[in-house]
Amino acid sequence: MQPTQAVGRSEWPGTGAPGPEARVVALCPNSLLALLGLTSVTYVAYLGSLSALLFLACGLWLILRRPRAALSETRRYFWVQGLVGWCLLSVLWSDYPALTLRSAVQLGLTFAIAVAMATRLSPRRLLLVVFVAISLAVVGSLLFGRVRIDGIWFGVFGSKNAFAQTMSIYILAALALLLDPAMPRLWRMAGAAGLVLGVPMLMNAQSAGALLTTVVVFVLMLGLIAVRRMPPIARLVAGTLGLLVAVLVVLLLAQFQSQLTALLLETTGKDMTLTGRTELWQVALQELARAPLTGQGYRAVWVQGNPLAEEMWARFDIAARSGFHFHNTFLSNAVEIGLIGIAIQIGLFLSAVWLTLRWSLRAPGGASLFFAAFMLRQLILCMVEVVVYAQFDLASILSIAALILGLRARDAARSSAARHRPNAEPAVMT
Repeated sequence: MQPTQAVGRSEWPGTGAPGPEARVVALCPNSLLALLGLTSVTYVAYLGSLSALLFLACGLWLILRRPRAALSETRRYFWVQGLVGWCLLSVLWSDYPALTLRSAVQLGLTFAIAVAMATRLSPRRLLLVVFVAISLAVVGSLLFGRVRIDGIWFGVFGSKNAFAQTMSIYILAALALLLDPAMPRLWRMAGAAGLVLGVPMLMNAQSAGALLTTVVVFVLMLGLIAVRRMPPIARLVAGTLGLLVAVLVVLLLAQFQSQLTALLLETTGKDMTLTGRTELWQVALQELARAPLTGQGYRAVWVQGNPLAEEMWARFDIAARSGFHFHNTFLSNAVEIGLIGIAIQIGLFLSAVWLTLRWSLRAPGGASLFFAAFMLRQLILCMVEVVVYAQFDLASILSIAALILGLRARDAARSSAARHRPNAEPAVMT
């Protein structure tokens, strides 16, 4: 079967609305490999190394199906691997060099597979793959997932937070399908069914942060839909008003900080330390001061035998002595890879946020809406959770895919503008 690059006739800005080919019924090998790979990632906590091996096998098969395209992708997006290069370099000063080396190589493979998914599949097809992959995890969670004795759901995931964050992504994908008028009726019905399943499962995870973030991003999704229907001048006015409102909100938060904090804590049932987060942040700042530029080595902090990790696990009653962090993306990662590594991370992260927002405003469609909403979700959560970048992690894969799709959308918009420019010279094929 010959793989297809797009579901509809066009999914990029300025190139027209999706044509009748938008009926998504056929599977191509690339889609199947991406589906198997992403599904395996959602089952990593449940199946362990077997899921990781399946993800790598499917991802590498996807890459090697077209070796020339793989070389082109490597050349075009080589700078995305800059973070991986720094993580590899941290082997030189890591207290656990073998672990750092293995983790960095796995991160590099994860990034390469994410790039391949974002370039071999059309945006709409990748959205559908994400939705179906998480749907399979939802089915598994319903059939044989774990439920804690106090009623909190883990599903097939390793923790309630991991379960809640995946359900949050699932709800955004379902909403994107449901709100896309160009999506075939069958997929819009599937999106509605996804909401029916996803919302109660998110609530059963009892994660106030994931629930509040999902609600906020849903409102922002509706705002994106409204704004992108406006003419350019109206968008500028709306953007200016939105900025002023954001400034006003920040000022109000600063003025009534104590009252709002008390209300939030009472609503979510957390204490003044946000369930220990403020204490963790203080420890993270102390550890960062030990090696501010380089950090202690990629994945070289939360290791059994490391005095810091053992102390934190004991203090927070983490009996498994694994799966813990400082509950802040950039603080937690800075302890491992230092300020230099964090600067690279921030560059990748904010570029993805900006590019997907531009794409969503310029091009209507469920895919652009989903990836913009997903990156807004990442931006909101990064201050209280670790949302990027890790190997075999769904959110990290989607964050890299969002960056690549945003770049593809920008390049398509530039090409379209060049074609429609008066007296434009014909492009030279090389």
